Amino acid sequence: MEVHDGVFYVSRLPSGPIVVLRDIAALIWEESRADDDGTVAERVAARTAQPVSGIRGEVEQFIEGLIAEGLLVRAE
Repeated sequence: MEVHDGVFYVSRLPSGPIVVLRDIAALIWEESRADDDGTVAERVAARTAQPVSGIRGEVEQFIEGLIAEGLLVRAE
């Protein structure tokens, strides 16, 4: 993973491809890797001043996509 100007470049090693995450995608990525209290959706909502109920489904769907692509692994 590389970060430049708030943009994350992530890849499943060793064969890629490189995925570019910016804006809200970068924020979700960052919060999904944080070891903080609350859910990812709650932390993203707090940082964007959005109601959790309005973003929870989209945040969870995005994370599921990252897991399906092998870019994130569920914590046990």
